[in-house]
Amino acid sequence: MTGSSLKLLLMFYLCWFVASIMGKKFKPSSYVAYGTGILTFLTSSLYLTYLIAFLVVVFGLASYSRVHVFSTCLMLFVFNCLFWFMYNKFYNSKPIDINIKNIFISNRKENSISYPLVFMDLSLVIVTFFLVNYFKWGQLALPPDYSGLFVIFLGLWFVVSVITRKFSTGRFRSIYFFIWQWIKAGSLMLVFMTVLIFGFRLFYLSRLQALGSIFMLTALEFIMISFYYKTNHGEKNEQDIESVDKVKSILQQEDIPLDVDIDIIRKKLMEPARKKFKRLLASDSLKLFEFIDHHIVLDDMVRIETAIERSCELYDLSSDRLPVRLFMNQRKINDIRRVNEYFLKMHQLLMPGGYYIGYAHTINTHHKWIYKKFPRHMANLIFLLNFCFSRVMPKLPGLQKIYFAITKGKNRAISEAELLGRLCFCGFEIVAEKNIDQRLYVIARKVKTSSLDQSPTYGPLVQLKRSGWEGKTVNIYKFRTMHPYSEYLQQYVYDRQGLQKGGKIENDFRVTSWGKVMRKLWLDELPMLYNWLKGDLSLVGVRPLSFHYLDLYDKGLQELRKKIKPGLIPPFYADLPGTFEEICDSERRYIKSFIKHPVRTQCIYFYKSFVNIVIKGARSN
Repeated sequence: MTGSSLKLLLMFYLCWFVASIMGKKFKPSSYVAYGTGILTFLTSSLYLTYLIAFLVVVFGLASYSRVHVFSTCLMLFVFNCLFWFMYNKFYNSKPIDINIKNIFISNRKENSISYPLVFMDLSLVIVTFFLVNYFKWGQLALPPDYSGLFVIFLGLWFVVSVITRKFSTGRFRSIYFFIWQWIKAGSLMLVFMTVLIFGFRLFYLSRLQALGSIFMLTALEFIMISFYYKTNHGEKNEQDIESVDKVKSILQQEDIPLDVDIDIIRKKLMEPARKKFKRLLASDSLKLFEFIDHHIVLDDMVRIETAIERSCELYDLSSDRLPVRLFMNQRKINDIRRVNEYFLKMHQLLMPGGYYIGYAHTINTHHKWIYKKFPRHMANLIFLLNFCFSRVMPKLPGLQKIYFAITKGKNRAISEAELLGRLCFCGFEIVAEKNIDQRLYVIARKVKTSSLDQSPTYGPLVQLKRSGWEGKTVNIYKFRTMHPYSEYLQQYVYDRQGLQKGGKIENDFRVTSWGKVMRKLWLDELPMLYNWLKGDLSLVGVRPLSFHYLDLYDKGLQELRKKIKPGLIPPFYADLPGTFEEICDSERRYIKSFIKHPVRTQCIYFYKSFVNIVIKGARSN
């Protein structure tokens, strides 16, 4: 095999792999029927053809045979379909619906075309081609043979515009869908141009002229459509309604009878809240209604005591509103600019014992949505970029203002632990939570006043309040291993999941993925050396505990713990107890021994801990 053939083979395998991922060839859901399977093979084969042609044209590999390349892509598609048919015929036990219509199914809606947009884009097509020609040759006049390239350029623009229907502006829900369709059109123009250059041996034409015109056109189109969409689909300054006919046409109202039976209205306002929620939710989300109905006695409330709204604005929760027993917000919490302030306003609005129902797209639910929508390799990149933008950027002091200026606080990423922790911080008790349709729904109850803690942990370095010598509060420093506001969930997580072997909470969802690694390597405890230098901790001693965890100990051990300082290395690593009772016995033995022989006890426990940790590899779960 020659070097040129080997290069083509390697390029073919690379393009095949990328095209298979782009065409979702490795996803089992792409083969639920014959039609979808054939469509998957066709899409992957077209991507493969485009990619190879693009590389050949960009790198000027004119020596490769067109017949060889295109026939290989065609034969691959034919053999894929053949093996797909044979496999389902003889080996697949599950019957597959043979329906060729699956290839042609489309859910596109017909929409009117914006002709001003067509005219502006056509003007850009002409301007960009001649502008690139000027940059290339230093003149506006086209060189010989380049008039044919201009015709091809116009023809591709027309064909791709028809295929993508990018001028049908009413089809798109937001500017992001609108822009994506135009980017897709530019990409199709690029691959079609490369295929034509390779297929018809047009290598004598300038690649800067052919491909650069498309890149410049796409960039200018991006500016044009952003301005167009903002002008035509943004907030419009419409005239006020000033005519009787216009009022009737909008409201479609008839003469209002004045003999209203007020008792009927009162009766409707006093009907059970369950009827209201079932009527509004059961048709759209039966699972959500069942979730609410299971955890809240709706028959015990009347309609006037409840409110269902869709807003993330704080002025909608003004203090002059009548208090309610149940408030449900159908707007996701991710769009709320100041979450704590919103929850505190909600706390004021609710009666004591009242319920709040809300939902959010958490990091976990968003992760599942991305990996379900995109191929895995592409989803890894998308999730990383999204996480950095919507999760990391809002927490960095320098970039925080830029983030909120761009997003206005909408679609911010939030973890399950942070959401529940903020609710507990603001005076709520978590009643229930459940993932429904890739959303985390939460029912919280107003049971207490909000926390008086002035500085909930949010940054990478956390300050935790722990019980110290003589029962005094000590601020212990650690690197963050849990999601923000996790410390306010201690009671909730303990009640829900209990303790595992080693005395830690079972399957603690508050711990981040990198936090687990930091804990295993003890990196999170490095700042505790500062507490040791200050004298808050000794080298060896009982673990500094939160006041909630300390309440799990019996009163005798609690009083005994006050007699000594907590330490960096707890007696756990010397005795390696398994259950919570064994941990208590281990600490009790250590404290009694330390009171009698402090220096000897420190040395013995330090030696045992060193052997277990360094030699035997002991770790806390």
